[in-house]
Amino acid sequence: MAAPSRTQALATLEAGQEELGSLFGRLTDAELSQPATIGSGEWAAKDLMGHIAFWEELALETIDAWRAGRRPRVEDISGPAGTDRANADNQARTAPQSTAEIRSRAASAHQALLAALQSLSDAEWHAPAPYQAATQASLGDMLGGVLGAPNYPFGHTYAHLDDLRSYVRSRRGVG
Repeated sequence: MAAPSRTQALATLEAGQEELGSLFGRLTDAELSQPATIGSGEWAAKDLMGHIAFWEELALETIDAWRAGRRPRVEDISGPAGTDRANADNQARTAPQSTAEIRSRAASAHQALLAALQSLSDAEWHAPAPYQAATQASLGDMLGGVLGAPNYPFGHTYAHLDDLRSYVRSRRGVG
């Protein structure tokens, strides 16, 4: 699946972030910190916030590495086991952080990501990897995967919205 245009990618990211922000905004700090409320795992809503920030930070690292001609760290995260390990490592690192710290990190990562994507030229967006790569993916393709969900480039947030909506409904009694 080819990467969407930068304009489409930005629109997808902004729409997802707007919905996340609206749902997170309906929860108190105590509710955001309540463990085992997102999905079937141990995550709190603030952990989901940190999870999205982590993948946006990886996307930023990918852009920096690509521009420097280096292989991005995200290339070392492969398959479900690698993804699960990276998510668990991020979770362990951020679990002790306060909701305010994670909210700040998430906002900072998102704003930096939008600025970085806007700064890319069309040539950079469509350029093949400047390092020895297994595929001929462009930077846009790579970022679509880093920030994506299955069959939905740049749609990572959408993979988690149902869990967050369910939690908000359980706390507020409304959708």
